[in-house]
Amino acid sequence: MVPRTAVFGLAFAVLAAADDRDRVNFEHAPRTWDTAIGFVDDWQKTLVAEDGRLEYDFPGPFNRFKTTIGVGLAGATPSTVAQRLESARIPIVITCKEYGALLLEEEAFAAPPGPPEPLRNDLLCARIRAASGAPEAAFEVLIRSEQPIVAKGHSIDIGGRTFVATTPAFASAASTEQGLRLIFEKKRLAGAEEARLVVSVTRGPGAAPNPRGWEDASAARAAAAALWREAPLPWGCFAVPDPGIQALLDASVRNIYQAREIKKNLPAFQVGPTCYRGLWVVDGAFIMEAIAFLGRVEEARAGIRYLLSFQRDDGAIMIMNRHWKETGIALWAVTRHARLTDDRAWLRSVWPNLMRGFEYIRSMRAETRKKPDAPEAGLIPAGFSDGGLHGVHPEYTNVYWTLVGLKATAEAAAWLGEAEDAGRIRAEFEDFLAVYRKAAARDMQTTPAGISYVPIRMTNSEKVAPQRAQWAFCHAVFPGRVFAAEDPIVKGNMAAIGADVREGLVYGTGWIADGIWNYFASFWAHANLWLGDGAKAARILYAFANHASPLLCWREEQGLGGKGLVGDMPHNWASAEFIRLVRHILVLERGEELHLFEGLPRAWVRPGARVALKGILTSFGPVDLDLVVPPSGDRADIVLQIHGDRAAPRLVAVHTETWTEAGEARKFDGVKKLATGIALP
Repeated sequence: MVPRTAVFGLAFAVLAAADDRDRVNFEHAPRTWDTAIGFVDDWQKTLVAEDGRLEYDFPGPFNRFKTTIGVGLAGATPSTVAQRLESARIPIVITCKEYGALLLEEEAFAAPPGPPEPLRNDLLCARIRAASGAPEAAFEVLIRSEQPIVAKGHSIDIGGRTFVATTPAFASAASTEQGLRLIFEKKRLAGAEEARLVVSVTRGPGAAPNPRGWEDASAARAAAAALWREAPLPWGCFAVPDPGIQALLDASVRNIYQAREIKKNLPAFQVGPTCYRGLWVVDGAFIMEAIAFLGRVEEARAGIRYLLSFQRDDGAIMIMNRHWKETGIALWAVTRHARLTDDRAWLRSVWPNLMRGFEYIRSMRAETRKKPDAPEAGLIPAGFSDGGLHGVHPEYTNVYWTLVGLKATAEAAAWLGEAEDAGRIRAEFEDFLAVYRKAAARDMQTTPAGISYVPIRMTNSEKVAPQRAQWAFCHAVFPGRVFAAEDPIVKGNMAAIGADVREGLVYGTGWIADGIWNYFASFWAHANLWLGDGAKAARILYAFANHASPLLCWREEQGLGGKGLVGDMPHNWASAEFIRLVRHILVLERGEELHLFEGLPRAWVRPGARVALKGILTSFGPVDLDLVVPPSGDRADIVLQIHGDRAAPRLVAVHTETWTEAGEARKFDGVKKLATGIALP
């Protein structure tokens, strides 16, 4: 199809200004947080806590770490603590503490060169200034560790692998119930005088004390900032007019690469730096999709090769035992990547892996039929739900993702022209879906408000809450597209999931029964977006953003008011979901159609605003998209360019429902370029 350009003009009024929900203020941030300061693909995953202490050696008893190192004033407790990043793209953590008239500022960062060097040097640079008078002050460093701590001259040896050196040298060291305290000489601060301290932490094989003076540390800081400024990461793909959302997008990219490691000579897109320091199949699938959206196709493909390296002799692609859904997730991840990249040749190269996975699914279903009276007969063996429910049970998360994988693989087989495989897989999918519908009818429950829904556990003998662990159902809606929008199961389950919303997000769907699973926000928002409620998806985006820490990352789960914690931080499935959600509210494939701005927040359409995508990958090719409102505010100019030689979308829809009074979508057939000037009275 030859691309053509459509130029059109519309006139309508912009909706009223956004309300307070459309701003990032971190009002639901966790009470405590961790921030990564390591480099791209770094072996050392140093974290900095909300009070500035360095954290090492997860897991352990000291705020979940075996070793922590923090700076304070001797004999004093700060009245206030504030923390910020140098910038979203530069992970230098700045912590400011007030002690009456004394101000303590700390900067924590990783000193270059970083990997691939076997040693790592983290620096904690602190300075004390007086707001008034000429008080005396002395630094104190508190070291806590499960490893043996030995003072050797002017340095500290922690377990023979971590060394702490200070400049100036500490005056004394004392073992206390809290840990080893290093005390420094007092200094009187008058006028502009300040006391300075550099704590140098060296780790790795063959580590030794590495004392750094203030000038040397300042040079290392400048080098670290320059390294991040020049880092070849895909930061320029989004431009949005909300600086809070933009900062979270940039930080999400950085956090994903900080958590990544090279394993088997391939990039392993890991979830986080502590309890989830590894590849999880579902998390990794979405992280790799997000990276592909940003144009890093080869990195995403290498990550998928790493995923496929876990395929077992029986055909299962599975890392966690009895997490049967992982094979279906992998089938979706591989076929989604092939369609995004329009690469049939690559898909053919891995097609034997997919067919082995398909046969494994068939064998699992055959196994369940040996017990025809079991609730899971004809479906998937009893397994692990994850995402809120422990134990092995007959349940539906494994069912939903297996359905998604089968549907995606059947469509991919047809795309390849493998008619025989497509027919077999499609027949298996349709039979599986029919058995599911009978089981769902059997297990249907009704809430006190009269909402009919399918609980995540078959028979629901334990009376699991309607929203609990429904993550995989949301995925079956999108990206799985297993159900039609008008399906009664979809209507009932979506109503039940969204019946208890607190802090703008679904309450009690994850591990914390009385808390918030932060990035479930994206699953829920995507399902609502796919079902046609873009305005709701935009509201959820902001609620999601406001559960991040002020240092621009998320914990997996937290209680209301930010209390309590579950999981890793930074949690990079959350990072990927934030990228995916912003991408999809701006550009979304619906089969052969491309839809623009379905969930555009109304706050993003104001005088002087610009919303832009640069090279965002879609199944139609890389997309450049601009929406610009000039300072006059009298119009909105939209320009779309789809690059490459793929066929144009059958239809391009420009949605205005969330930000205009017209409340409609304008549709254009078979275009790869659009240019529009929209009058805004």
